[in-house]
Amino acid sequence: EEANENLDRYFKTYPGDKNIIYAHFLQAVIYFEQISDEKKDLKPLLQANEKIDFFLKNFPNTEYAIDLKFKKDLIQNQIAAKELFVAKYYISIKKWVPAIQRLKIIVNKYDKTIFIEEALHRLVEIHYHLGLENEAKKYANILGYNYNSSEWFVQSYKILNKNYKFTNNKVIKKDDSWYKKIIKKIK
Repeated sequence: EEANENLDRYFKTYPGDKNIIYAHFLQAVIYFEQISDEKKDLKPLLQANEKIDFFLKNFPNTEYAIDLKFKKDLIQNQIAAKELFVAKYYISIKKWVPAIQRLKIIVNKYDKTIFIEEALHRLVEIHYHLGLENEAKKYANILGYNYNSSEWFVQSYKILNKNYKFTNNKVIKKDDSWYKKIIKKIK
């Protein structure tokens, strides 16, 4: 906190200083270093994300921008992890609407993170459980089209196709008519 206060004072006192870019970089790193895991407070994540966005917008071609772009990707993963953590909590207490909303945030905002596959699978799972089979198939289509070799796709396939067998992590399809329809629509 003291470092941030000193940097804020520096920004106000010396707005035209030659080291202002480095000072903004330092503040972004300070916020980034305060991030803990997805089960903790979201505030440091949002502060770091905001400061990094500010830096990348105002100083995109600096030597520090490369480092902050990498940190931004890590922050995006961390925010998606937080959303998934909260969605799983809602699933555990059978609060389907808030769980779906959290999962859709991942699908819509954090689709380049490592959590997109599980989020899509959870949407398949919830919609199928609620009897919304067309919605479940919609998310299974997206999952199958983009991540058809993932474990999450196999789990979704298992939910939507009761007539299957697994051997050595491969699906042997007895009735794959819904999957063939999806592939035809995509082509």
